[in-house]
Amino acid sequence: MGSSDPGNTVFIKRCEDYDRKRIEAIVAEGMAHFNYRPHGRVMVKPNVVFAYNTERFGSTAFTATPLVGASLTALARSSAVKRIDMGENCAVGMPTRLCYQNAGYYDEVARVNQEAGCPVGIFCMDEEPRESVFVGGVVHDNLRISRKMARADTKVYLPKLKCHCVSNMTGAVKLNIGICSDDERAIRHDFMLNEKIVDLLAPGYPDFIVMDAIEVGVGNEAFPSPRQLGLVIMGTNPMAVDIVGARLLGFDLADVPYLQTAVERGYGPSGIDQVILAGDLKSVADLDEQAQRLLPYDDAYTRWQDVGRELERLQSPMRFYWGSYHAGNGRKCLTGCVMGLKMFLGSIERYAGAEAFAVARPVTFVIGRCDETIDARGEDVFLLGSCARADIINARKVTHLDKCFTTAGDMNLAIGHKLGMPAVTRDPVFLRHLIGSTLRASVRKAVSMRYVQDIHHFVTKNLIRRV
Repeated sequence: MGSSDPGNTVFIKRCEDYDRKRIEAIVAEGMAHFNYRPHGRVMVKPNVVFAYNTERFGSTAFTATPLVGASLTALARSSAVKRIDMGENCAVGMPTRLCYQNAGYYDEVARVNQEAGCPVGIFCMDEEPRESVFVGGVVHDNLRISRKMARADTKVYLPKLKCHCVSNMTGAVKLNIGICSDDERAIRHDFMLNEKIVDLLAPGYPDFIVMDAIEVGVGNEAFPSPRQLGLVIMGTNPMAVDIVGARLLGFDLADVPYLQTAVERGYGPSGIDQVILAGDLKSVADLDEQAQRLLPYDDAYTRWQDVGRELERLQSPMRFYWGSYHAGNGRKCLTGCVMGLKMFLGSIERYAGAEAFAVARPVTFVIGRCDETIDARGEDVFLLGSCARADIINARKVTHLDKCFTTAGDMNLAIGHKLGMPAVTRDPVFLRHLIGSTLRASVRKAVSMRYVQDIHHFVTKNLIRRV
């Protein structure tokens, strides 16, 4: 089935557990199928949104460590490879090195180096020098990406197949959000997020993809629940890989906004009928049969994708109002501050439990411009985002987080202590780890001259222009 374009091929192998040797053999088979021969300097990018205390928060927010190690080993066995560097930038406000540590990546890379025929390194994109690359997109004309990525001879992506609270799914295409450091990640992470994601395909188009779909994450992408799918999905076209991933999660291309935007801007394939399936699953019927393993599509499957519904489920006295982002247009921003709120509240539930919401303070959250009058009933009101507006009466205090977009980290810092619920960001053990990792990251940024580079960029590109 599918089109005749071999670039649209997706190679799928069954794999029920995270056995390193089995996965290494699968990756080697995939490389041979696509005749992918890595050479020179190889840049590898996994998916690490959040990793901490996996017993409580789970391990499906990041590419599974055994799959990372197996993929690095398979790549390192190619004689033409001179060096492998693996890099990522995790969720905004979190030091990447802290997530690496909790995901076990440092130990895994050390293990791979014992067997590899070339040096294998791991680095944090938020700590290393960047180079400007031309994008020519709708949101980005240029983008500053990791120097190791900009100078790589070939790129390999290791996405984790997961549901997503605003995009429905995340895979190989959306993995590119992590090539942006926090300053540029915040640019148009709002109602133009899908355009931004498609822009990033220009500097971030991988040559080979190994998608971790052995254990899939459902619900909120930062704190997902695991469901067994038992697949490793490979390809050379991130669109084709993600279209297959979407189908397995129960979505069509039209259900995933960034994929639809990519098709509108000329990327293909434009549908599952144009994908060539190979390996253990050879038809759409095979995909649909395999997807049955992820059922049911219950509340847990879409956890924290609708704030109002979740607050009702948790019987919380907190209220949520959501209006349009611009007066008169009637359109809500689906991908900005509301995503931050979902991740913020989702993290609290995972840390404190559902019972914490029932006894929370009866505060009110407002995103966008609300036409109705809001009676705060003597409680706190939080306006989230630059566009938030409302006629509020009887408020004890109105706090406006005037930022576009307002992240989960911003909410934790500014209002997290006002909700009457415990949170991991105020856990003494977590804070000790966070502060330690932040200090070590700062030292690394000083040594690598990243601070000097950023100051130079600010002076030459921003300050002088404004003067």
